[in-house]
Amino acid sequence: MSRRRLFSTGRLQGEERETAIGLTKDKQGDSKVRIDGTDGHKVAELAHLMPMQLITPEGFTLLNGGPKYRRAFLDWGCFHNEPGFFTAWSNLKRLLKQRNAALRQVTRYEQLRPWDKELIPLAEQISTWRAEYSAGIAADMADTCKQFLPEFSLTFSFQRGWEKETEYAEVLERNFERDRQLTYTAHGPHKADLRIRADGAPVEDTLSRGQLKLLMCALRLAQGEFLTRESGRRCLYLIDDLPLSLMMSVAGCLPAA
Repeated sequence: MSRRRLFSTGRLQGEERETAIGLTKDKQGDSKVRIDGTDGHKVAELAHLMPMQLITPEGFTLLNGGPKYRRAFLDWGCFHNEPGFFTAWSNLKRLLKQRNAALRQVTRYEQLRPWDKELIPLAEQISTWRAEYSAGIAADMADTCKQFLPEFSLTFSFQRGWEKETEYAEVLERNFERDRQLTYTAHGPHKADLRIRADGAPVEDTLSRGQLKLLMCALRLAQGEFLTRESGRRCLYLIDDLPLSLMMSVAGCLPAA
């Protein structure tokens, strides 16, 4: 008996060419991607071809839901602007998982060096990409936020996940005993954050729930504007169940087709 499958096809019209795409998903959750008639492609390839932003009422977790949501915000931008980002990010996740497992077994830092030798350059590269992206998009974020929240002065600060003036290699070696007790790596790009302040205070402590939603929309729109300016590609916005007043604000800022 064949497994039930969900299959969808479409065509993407770019500036220079049209691309045929297809996505199959079975009941086990496994996905298969077809691009221009050929199978074996990764979902990441499809995501790169079709940049998307999801805007929903729950989306303000970007602002009050913890650093992982803001890392995801930065990583979306790096993924679409840096060709090597996804591979580096995947390798970083793998090495951190291996290092954390090793921390349960080793007794001396020298035993961790094989992992750290690979981890350190990846961590530094990813942090550089994130810092460059956050600096590059800062003007877009400021301009878009003024349209949605003109009464506030907003600032954005990228925190890379370890001390600003310290080499990552030094941080890992210095914190070995603490990491071993915790059984995980306490510093690194997996702890990065994008701090957002309104009039000098954290936005989650200053803005109302409605204002946080406006700010979330502004940041998502800024990402699309930056992507178009840098690469010429358009972003697809998926907007679900927003209040009418907020929908009108978002629609007024969307680029013309």
